[in-house]
Amino acid sequence: MTLPLRTLRRGLLRFALPASLVIAPLAGRTIAVGEEPKAAPRAAAARIVRVISIPEVPLTDGVRLGGLSDLAPARAGNGTRFWTLTDRGPNAMARVDGRDLRTIEAAAFTPTLVLLEFPAGGDIATSPGPSAATIVRTIPLATQSGRPLSGRPLPGLGDDPIVDPRSREAVASDPDGVDSEAVVEMADGSFWIAEEYGPSLLHVAATGRVLARCFPAGAAPAETDAVVHATLPAAYAARRENRGFEALAAAPDGSRLFALLQSPLDHPAPKAAKKTGNVRLLAFDPAAGRPLAEHLYRLGDPEDPDYLARGAPPDDGKLCAMAAIDATTLLVLEQSDGGLARLYTASLEPASDTLAWRPEADGKANATALEKVRDLVAAGVVPVRKRLVADLAPLLPAIEAAVHGGPSPTGKRRQLKLEGLAILDERHVAIVNDDDFAVHARDGATGPRSCLFVIEVAGPSGGGLAAPVRAAQNAIE
Repeated sequence: MTLPLRTLRRGLLRFALPASLVIAPLAGRTIAVGEEPKAAPRAAAARIVRVISIPEVPLTDGVRLGGLSDLAPARAGNGTRFWTLTDRGPNAMARVDGRDLRTIEAAAFTPTLVLLEFPAGGDIATSPGPSAATIVRTIPLATQSGRPLSGRPLPGLGDDPIVDPRSREAVASDPDGVDSEAVVEMADGSFWIAEEYGPSLLHVAATGRVLARCFPAGAAPAETDAVVHATLPAAYAARRENRGFEALAAAPDGSRLFALLQSPLDHPAPKAAKKTGNVRLLAFDPAAGRPLAEHLYRLGDPEDPDYLARGAPPDDGKLCAMAAIDATTLLVLEQSDGGLARLYTASLEPASDTLAWRPEADGKANATALEKVRDLVAAGVVPVRKRLVADLAPLLPAIEAAVHGGPSPTGKRRQLKLEGLAILDERHVAIVNDDDFAVHARDGATGPRSCLFVIEVAGPSGGGLAAPVRAAQNAIE
C-alpha cells in the first residue's frame, strides 16, 4: 500500500493542549494530568512553557514542509529567528520479498533549509499562549553547479536498498544525495550541514549551493558535483544504517564544529558497541576542513556504578540533537525507543582525544576497536563528562498529544521524534520534532505535525544550564 504524501493544505495549525493533558505541577515536578508519578529525577523538574506550530508551506515535488531535523539560532533576528532543515524527504517502511525496506516517497524532493521567525514583540521563552511561527525563507540545497540535491542514497554504501513504495524497485543512487540532519549558520552567512549517508559534513553557501563536502577517508563517491575532502576518520564509514551524523554544534567563536553520530559505529563489526554505548564526537576545523580532535560520548546514566567500568547503555540509545553552551560544553539530547529522553551537559575539557588512539593488546596495535572498550578506566580513556540537566520523559505524553492533535485514542504510544535543540537562555531550551512529513497519518487522522516546544529546565539545584556548567568546570583536575 502506498503511504500518503501530505498534499492537502491543512492550514495554519492552532494548538490547545487537551484538558486531559494540561501541564500541571505535582510534588516538585511537572507531569501530564492523568499520568502516574514516577521516581523523581536527579535534576529539578522541567516544564513545557509554550507550544508553537510550524506552518506547512509547499516545498518541492508536491511535498509540504515537514521532516524537520534541527534547530539553530540565526545570526540576524534578535533571538526570534531560527534555522531548521528538512531531511531527505518523506520515507517509511515497506515489506518487499520478506524484508522490511525503507522507502523514498518523493525521489525528486530537494532537502531544504528553512528560516523560521517567531511572533514579534515578545520573548519566545516567556510570552504566554500558543502561537505559530512564520516561514521567512526556504533555501533548497543545490550542487556546486546549481543542480538541486536529492535525498536519494549515495552509491556503494552497502546498506539495504531504499525502494519506491509503488514499484518496490530500488531507487537510483545519487553521488550528491544527502540525508541532512543538522545545521549551523556561520558568521559569514554560510552554513555547515551534517548528514547521515556518508556520513559527511557539507559547507554550503548562503544561496544553498554546496561549496565543499567532507567524507570519511576512502568513502567519497566518484563523480560528485562538489569539492571533496576525504578528511574524516575512515572508521566513520562504518556507521550503522540510517545512523550517521545526527547532531552538529558550533563553538561561540565559530572556530570549531562538533559533529555527533546518532549511535555507535558498526566498527569493527555490527553491534560492536551494544554493551558499551561508545559513540564518537568529532571536533572539526571549518576553516581547514579537517578534524581537530575526537572524544568519546558514552550512552547511559553516568551515575550507574557500571558506567565507566563495564558500560550501561540504554537499549538502542540515540543522540538526536545538540547545542553548544560554550567552547567546551555541549547540551545533548539522549533518547531511546523505550521512553528515555534526557538532556545532559557534556564537558569536553577533561575528555581524552581519541582521534589517534592506538590501544595495545598482546603487543598488537588496534587489536581492540574503541567501540568495544568496556572498561574505560583500564584503557586510559576519559569520556566526556556528563551531567543531567533535565529528565524530559514525564513531558513526552503531552508532547506526543500536541504533535498528534490529542491524546492517543488507544492509549498506545505513537510516533514521536525529537530532533532539534536550541538554547534560548540559561533556563529555557527549544526543541523541534520531526513529523516524518506525516507519512504515518492514517485514514484522515490529524498529525503528526511539526511543533516547537519551549521547555524550562531548572537543572541541578535549580540553577538552570549555568549550574551544571560550573560544576563540570570545577571538577576538572
